[in-house]
Amino acid sequence: MLQLINCFRVAARSACYLVLAGYVGIAVAEVTILTTPDGGLQPRLVTDRSDTVHLLYFKKSSDKTDASEGNLFYSSWNQLRKEFGQPVQVSTVPFDLQASISRASLAVGGDGRVHAVWYLPEEGQYFHTRSNPQRTQFEPQRAMVRKFAEGIDAAADVAADGTRVAIVWGAGDLSRESTRTVYARFSSDHGASFDDEIQIGNPELGACACCSLASEYIDDDLLVAYRSAIDGSGRHMQLLTLKNVTGGTMNAADASYAEVQELQKWELSGCPVSTNDIVLTGAAESTVIFETRGRIVEWQYPDGQQQIIAETVTGTRQKNPSFAIDASGRRLVVWGEATSYAKGGALNMRLIDKDGSVREVKHNEIEMPDFSFPATAVLPDETFLVLY
Repeated sequence: MLQLINCFRVAARSACYLVLAGYVGIAVAEVTILTTPDGGLQPRLVTDRSDTVHLLYFKKSSDKTDASEGNLFYSSWNQLRKEFGQPVQVSTVPFDLQASISRASLAVGGDGRVHAVWYLPEEGQYFHTRSNPQRTQFEPQRAMVRKFAEGIDAAADVAADGTRVAIVWGAGDLSRESTRTVYARFSSDHGASFDDEIQIGNPELGACACCSLASEYIDDDLLVAYRSAIDGSGRHMQLLTLKNVTGGTMNAADASYAEVQELQKWELSGCPVSTNDIVLTGAAESTVIFETRGRIVEWQYPDGQQQIIAETVTGTRQKNPSFAIDASGRRLVVWGEATSYAKGGALNMRLIDKDGSVREVKHNEIEMPDFSFPATAVLPDETFLVLY
C-alpha cells in the first residue's frame, strides 16, 4: 500500500513523500507533493527530452484575498537543490485570474525555448510569448487570433516539437455550439512567426464552448483532444489527428478522427466545464486523460484502449486531470474531486504499473486552493512530482 512516511512544512512550502511499500522485488516509487512555489496557482508542468522539468504558474500581485490580478511566471526544477529555481515573469501585462478551463498552456521547443499561451476574456483574445533559448527572459506578449475569434470561451493549447509550434483553440457562435469547431496557427521557425489562422476541425461535430482542449506533436502528426457538441448535446471526447501540416496549409484528407468509444461518450445539454491532457508515452504512442460523466478516463493512442482510472473518493465529480509516465512505464494520474468552477477541491491520485495493475488510490486529505488544480511530472531521478 501507499504509506505516508514524511510530511513537513518549511517557509510556507509543504511537502509529502510517499513510498510504495510491501511489494517484494518491486522498485520503490516515490511521489513528492508540493504546493506551487512562490505562492502560485494553476501549475502546468512539462518534462522535455533532456529531462528538465518546466513550470508555468499564475501569481497574484497582492496577498489580499479579494485581489485576483497577477502575472504568469516560469521556473525550472533544480534537481541538486530539489526545488524550483528563480522565477521569470512570462506575461507582459497583468490580468485577472480565470477558472481552470481558462488556464495557461506550456510547451518547450527543440531549441529550448519555452512557449506559453493564455486567454483574456475581457479582450476576447489568446496571447502567446516565448522565452530566449536560455529561458532567462520572455518576449513581449502577442495577440494571436483575429479571423476566428468569435465565441472563444476557454483555454487554447500550445504544442512544440523541433522548429514547429502549434496554437490550437475552439471558436464559433456561442449560441450554436453544434456549429463551432477547432482552429490553429502554425509556426516552422520556433515561434518567431506564425502562418494565418486556419480551420482544422470538422464543424459537423461542433465544439463545446467552455471546455479546454489539449494538443501534442507525435512524430510527424499533431494530436488534438477536444470535446464536441454534436446537436448541442453530444459532448464526446474527440481525438483529431493532423498529418503533413507545413507552412500553414493542410489538406482535408490529412485530418482524421479516432473512433468514439463508450467511455468517450457524454450526452449532456449543458457544458461540463472540463479539461484534459495529452502526454507522449513512447515512440508514436501517447495517452489522453479526460473526464467523462464525472470520472477520469485514460485513453491510449493509437491502440484505442480505454479505462476509468478510479471511482470517486468523495462521491462527486473528478476534474482537471494531469498525467506523467516514467522510463519504466509506471504512470501517475492526479486530479481534483469536489471541485467547482472556482473551487480547487480535494487532491487525489492513482499509481499504475506498466502491466496495468493499480497500486492504490491515494486520497491525501489535501484541499487545493480555489481556482487551482494539480499537475504532475517525472523528475530526473525517476520519481514523481505533484504540484497543486
